[in-house]
Amino acid sequence: MLAWIAENAVTVIAIAVVLVLIGAAVASLVKDKKNSKGGCTGDCASCGMGCPYCHKK
Repeated sequence: MLAWIAENAVTVIAIAVVLVLIGAAVASLVKDKKNSKGGCTGDCASCGMGCPYCHKK
């Protein structure tokens, strides 16, 4: 197992970097959604997500 990791170290590192970047992007999207930065402009007539969903009381 250790020999396989040593032979494929560059690939393993590249995959790890890609996974970290994807994780950071998903975390940013979740954070923005929690902070109501999900694209709602506050104009309920044109809100594609429905105001009860965007503007929780």
